[in-house]
Amino acid sequence: MNYLVFFFFLHNVLATFVLGMKFVKRTSGVFKNFGIALLLDAVAFLVWLFGIMQQGSLLISVTIGAVVFLVSLVFMLRAAFEDTQASTRRLATIIGAIAVVGIFYVGHIQPETAYISQEGFFFFNLGPLMQMLYIFGLAFTALPAIDLLTDKFKSSYAVLVRYGFIAEVVTGIMLITSKNTQVLYISGWISGLMYLLLWTTLLFSRKAWASTS
Repeated sequence: MNYLVFFFFLHNVLATFVLGMKFVKRTSGVFKNFGIALLLDAVAFLVWLFGIMQQGSLLISVTIGAVVFLVSLVFMLRAAFEDTQASTRRLATIIGAIAVVGIFYVGHIQPETAYISQEGFFFFNLGPLMQMLYIFGLAFTALPAIDLLTDKFKSSYAVLVRYGFIAEVVTGIMLITSKNTQVLYISGWISGLMYLLLWTTLLFSRKAWASTS
């Protein structure tokens, strides 16, 4: 087992869980929906980590984790539409749910090819079409939600939240699409360090939440 990969996924579970719990406890709908999405991501990373540790269950773990992750995108979308009318938000939720079901269906009809390399790297090994769908889904839901989330913070904390979570989206895309070892190491370290900065700051700094509700 590649212990860097193991600790990467373990830290992602911790980071998304801690951040999700901090957000979901707030009264703002943007925070709550974003927090639920992060908690679902924590479950997805935990399931994928189990697959890495128990490679005989890798394919089923990839499938279950993918379902949980796709559901998290619906809550990201709800966060992005939180400031719109209730009817618009419901429509966006329905469209988002249909979209993620479509993404899962397209992925389900393709052969499961996820694997662990000899170096211990975990590859989803998605085809070009699935890569495109996941990138569109992640970018179209997470980036607008991050934009609204940032507006709830002030000063340097807003900068941290904006670029910290954008970095997570970008590195997530790289981890989905790249098979280059150097790129994966760099993306993994950037993701891990940004998550570390985000969850430690938002967990321990009271000033970060001073202007939020």
